[in-house]
Amino acid sequence: MSQHGSPPKPDARVAARVEELLREQLAERGVALRELTPADIATGMDCAIAPDNSMTYYWQNEPILHVVPERLRADGEDIVRWRMFTRDDAEES
Repeated sequence: MSQHGSPPKPDARVAARVEELLREQLAERGVALRELTPADIATGMDCAIAPDNSMTYYWQNEPILHVVPERLRADGEDIVRWRMFTRDDAEES
């Protein structure tokens, strides 16, 4: 794992879960996923990355997914857990 001072980087497992949640969020908004082209994604999707590597994904300028690294210490090791919040999660809290 990287040093404690540098921002953590998501791995392939995190990327797969982000993709899954983005698909769910788009489907909930009535986006026809099978008809979605790369050009549609490039036009409609945006991702803002903060200095700590947390990410906020936007669909048509509306935030739909927040991905936040959470540093923990377990069994003497530093670990990073990636917490993911959809718009529904934000509305519930």
